[in-house]
Amino acid sequence: MASYIDLHNHILPEIDDGPSTMEEAVQLARDLVASGYGTIVATPHALEGDPHPALICSQVEELQEELDRLAIPLKILPGAEQHIDPELPERLRKNEVLTLNRSRYLLLELPMLQPLPVYTEQLLFSLVQDGYRPVIPHPERVMALQVNHQMLFKLHRIGALFQVTWAAFLGLLGPAAAKTARYMLEAGLVHFLSTDAHHPGSDLLSVEKAADLLDNRQGEGYSEMMLTERPRLLLENQPLDLPEPRAPGGRPPSRVPFLARLFRV
Repeated sequence: MASYIDLHNHILPEIDDGPSTMEEAVQLARDLVASGYGTIVATPHALEGDPHPALICSQVEELQEELDRLAIPLKILPGAEQHIDPELPERLRKNEVLTLNRSRYLLLELPMLQPLPVYTEQLLFSLVQDGYRPVIPHPERVMALQVNHQMLFKLHRIGALFQVTWAAFLGLLGPAAAKTARYMLEAGLVHFLSTDAHHPGSDLLSVEKAADLLDNRQGEGYSEMMLTERPRLLLENQPLDLPEPRAPGGRPPSRVPFLARLFRV
């Protein structure tokens, strides 16, 4: 029986840039089960309260009913990939935002190619003060973090956690993402790993290859912790025992290059 847990997935049909039909969503579910997954959180892109949590939950129920009818052993839980928005704390108070399985962990997407918004640090601080733990997806693909690794430490000190995409470690997301993912691994800043799957027939089956690579680097059992143990604790809304981050090689923080200064918060 499949047992892996994916905390970042765009499996819901006709809601964002994921599957365009129920049939495509079902095939993605089959691919996930074949890759070892038994539970996933559906996290469609969300911006300024759209799509509404009620719509997401309704689509989760509809897809789950179809998977159950077809005897596909995959459990779908509700969530969303919230794009950064200064009104998020207020939207959370109004129940207009979905966290991961209604836990205190919130998937918070940063802009990929633009500088981080000037309010980023204050927003993270406000979310943490309100009892949430922001989880930043695919930080290895965020240009502002690729060119300024010290910003990763800064955001983590405020309370952010980081979720890296498995494919980055195999070089499937480009050299800049691979370099940043490796840096984060050495620095102890990889807190979760996910597929970020959008369509069937993608690189899902490379999960085992990436897991073997990470076990060789981090020690036996690392991938099992990332695939089952840590995401299970998140879904249960439990606290996480995370290692303290460290500068790779014990090197002191380097001077921020000129390009990085353009992307500072």
